[in-house]
Amino acid sequence: GDCHGIALLAPDLPPVKLAINELVRAGVHVVTLFSDVAGSMRETYLGADTRAAGRTAGLLLARMARPGARDTLLLSSQATRLSAEIERRVGFAQVLEERFPQLRLVRVPDLPADAAGAEKALAEFLDGGTDASRVAGIYNVGLGAAGVVKALVQSGLAPEAGAIAHDLTDEHRTLLTTGALSYLLHQDIHYCVLAAARALRAQCENVRGALNVAQPRIEILTAENLD
Repeated sequence: GDCHGIALLAPDLPPVKLAINELVRAGVHVVTLFSDVAGSMRETYLGADTRAAGRTAGLLLARMARPGARDTLLLSSQATRLSAEIERRVGFAQVLEERFPQLRLVRVPDLPADAAGAEKALAEFLDGGTDASRVAGIYNVGLGAAGVVKALVQSGLAPEAGAIAHDLTDEHRTLLTTGALSYLLHQDIHYCVLAAARALRAQCENVRGALNVAQPRIEILTAENLD
């Protein structure tokens, strides 16, 4: 008979887990893509190690800081239930606590996902009591990086303050090449999608080892190593 499979990017919420479990019980193969839904009956996850990505961002920004002078790092994010973004935040905070306790972490929560909204919200946050002169950099775990960068410029922090975002979009490529972004953390999205499709097909065909798929590495992109 027919075999069905689905690769999905979804928030880590109880209704989503229930829906995945219902699909699996109905004979549908489910793969989570880029952001996992742990505790569900999904068969595998395809995507980079998101906590390691956050730790990488923390290491890069911490090396740009100067204890006693520019010693504050900002962590900006949207109100999200995507486990990938949550894990990035956790990893960032972990590596600062473990390896750079002399630095100060300031969270900028619930930024709007659109660039204009993110710019306005971050500018207001920076004007609201944070000592901008001490900010060494910002890690934006999700959307709105263009707005975040504009807010840094508006607040007089750019280009001294570093900025890190995720995924090589056309917009982010421009921000990286102009120096507005210091680094981009990227995973091979094309590979992940193809690997998910192959894994699902192999599952439908009962291929042994169908789920033994190599995960993508986290790439650190700069203006100097873009293709």
